[in-house]
Amino acid sequence: MKHTRFASPGTACLCLAAIAMLAGACTPQGAAWDGIYTADRSGGAKTCSAPTSSPPDGTAIKAQIQLNNDGGWCGMILTHGQQPYDSYLMVTRPAHGRVFAHRVGNNTRIDYTPDAGFTGADSYAIRLIPGNAVVEATVTVTQ
Repeated sequence: MKHTRFASPGTACLCLAAIAMLAGACTPQGAAWDGIYTADRSGGAKTCSAPTSSPPDGTAIKAQIQLNNDGGWCGMILTHGQQPYDSYLMVTRPAHGRVFAHRVGNNTRIDYTPDAGFTGADSYAIRLIPGNAVVEATVTVTQ
């Protein structure tokens, strides 16, 4: 008996997106990120702030995040055109916390959760795919 395996539609789309990106042809509405970002205060951190901003050059989002280390997370909501980004690549991992990037409706959300008991400065960088935008976040964690 011969078995035929088919890739799921999501796998096929991901493969096509990767091929297009390698060919330099996979950019949503141009290479630049044209959206805005703002803090998502629903993560339970007593203090969570990130200024609402649009990146000046369209490709590097430099966010300054402040949060209390009280068991919650602080997120950024990225609004880009009509749809969220399809994938994310960690360029630099935070040394003292975790980052989780995901879709929420038509937006992309990036959540940062500090390690228990950590206070001080942390940072991370994440590339938004497709496109060339990189989110570079400097995080200040207080008790």
